[in-house]
Amino acid sequence: MAEHRRQRTIRAAVLLAPVVLVAVVALGTWQWPTRSDPEAGPVGPVPTTQPAAVPSTPPTTAARPTTTAAPPATGTPATHAVVLGADGLGVVAFGTGERETLRVLERRLGAPDERGAWRGATPFGTCPGPVRAVRWGRLYVLFTSGPTRYQPGGRWHLFAYQVDAIQRTTLDPGYSGPTPPQPPPLRGDSPRTAAGIGFGSTLADLRRAYGRRVLVTYGEPGMVYRFQVSFGAAGDLSGSLSGGRPGATVTGITAGAVCGE
Repeated sequence: MAEHRRQRTIRAAVLLAPVVLVAVVALGTWQWPTRSDPEAGPVGPVPTTQPAAVPSTPPTTAARPTTTAAPPATGTPATHAVVLGADGLGVVAFGTGERETLRVLERRLGAPDERGAWRGATPFGTCPGPVRAVRWGRLYVLFTSGPTRYQPGGRWHLFAYQVDAIQRTTLDPGYSGPTPPQPPPLRGDSPRTAAGIGFGSTLADLRRAYGRRVLVTYGEPGMVYRFQVSFGAAGDLSGSLSGGRPGATVTGITAGAVCGE
């Protein structure tokens, strides 16, 4: 009886083996496309990520250039802001009213170094009326209310300028003694003509700049060498020299309705 039951079990196992094998193959066939689906991504271990390494020192940034404004210039403004001419000072012409002239010149040259006023005799000679003088460095600017070729009498206007070697306003125009005291020398910048002629230029410089228009004379007043350059209808530029040789230097320049005319 036992032998008969064991033979039935073996016969059942043999019959079931093909069924199990078919089932296993079918299961594998169903799972394979899922693993091979290209949209599912490659099969493999789950990738791991690590945080980016933090540098031990913070990154540096390029330094921005810094600019520092230059300090404002100090001291007396250079008088090359005006130009010596036969008809005026470049920025103002002879005949311009006193207030307007001073407004323009103070804007260019700053506050003047000194002012003076005279009636009758003046340190600049005999002038066409009362005189007011304003000085920047070596430059004297002269105003009058008397009649000149630039303006009829009654209106204060610019009528002349003078570049000088001495502080002429310290001279006493009424002095009658034997030997007048020596005025102090002037220091400071000197304006120049458009050709570059100014206080300290040489006679050779004058001749190079103006050629045959330069006339040099010697005599009164003061028995000194003088020069004159004619600019036709605009007027003349004149002044004094330290001598008559080419290396002699310009010691004064004047233009306008100069005192003594």
